[in-house]
Amino acid sequence: MIAGDKAPNFTLSDHTGRPVALSALLAGGPVVLFFFPIASSPICTAQACHFRDLSDEFARVGAQRVGISTDTVGRQAHFARQRSFDYPLLSDADGVVSEMFGVRRGRFAKLRTSVAARETTRHGRHTRRRGVLARLMPVRRTTFVIGTDRTVLKVVSNEVRASVHADEALRFLEEHTALHGGSTPAEPDTAQGDAAADRIDSGIDLALEAPIEAVHSAATPPSWPRNDVRGQILAWCAHRTSVAELAARLALPLGATRFLVDDLVTQGYLRVHAPLGDTMSIAERRELLTRTLAGLRAL
Repeated sequence: MIAGDKAPNFTLSDHTGRPVALSALLAGGPVVLFFFPIASSPICTAQACHFRDLSDEFARVGAQRVGISTDTVGRQAHFARQRSFDYPLLSDADGVVSEMFGVRRGRFAKLRTSVAARETTRHGRHTRRRGVLARLMPVRRTTFVIGTDRTVLKVVSNEVRASVHADEALRFLEEHTALHGGSTPAEPDTAQGDAAADRIDSGIDLALEAPIEAVHSAATPPSWPRNDVRGQILAWCAHRTSVAELAARLALPLGATRFLVDDLVTQGYLRVHAPLGDTMSIAERRELLTRTLAGLRAL
């Protein structure tokens, strides 16, 4: 993800176990979201502590600091207590949010090792093993400055210089405040926009049998990396499919599949129809239910 992109909304548990949504955080001003590989490791500790020590400076520019890693809630809680952090540490244990921001190492199909391994064994697929670096450092040390309209304003990436992340984010926000008076572009205040923002989270309740299809437009989809499953999702949605069927084809958890589908809907690449709506014929309903049940059995 680069400056100018729209950050996906999400909901994750913080180090206290409380669910935190990006949209709720942005209601209070810009968010500085920094990804770190491993809680309590030396460089990650230095990075997180520097963000803590600059609390007053970030407050002056109206920005909130949020740390995120693939550590569990318990490990994040220990890290927060150990270093007395005054901001939330989010647990992205399954790596979905890290993948959406483009900072996760390894294949997305290995979000849930047990599920992917079972699918590989069943269908005889070959899954590339993640390298040593990906196992030791699951995410790339990256910081995103996000405006109130979920636009990524600044990206800082440095694996070894811990202080760079807070320093560069703060410098950017100070310059941005001086130029724009502390304001960031706001999203249109429409019910449709609010609903779309609230729907992109890891706990989305998208019906498993809801018909999904690609939106035919002149716009060319982004050129995603070869191992990014979003391109496959668009290809399979050329004809109506369902969340369960997509999850089975991708060998992904249902929650991760819902997350990806909702993000593509918000970007305008997919359309989700009401499940088994009146516009569908009996034959179409029967076919969709059959494919949905087949997908669930395959999981």
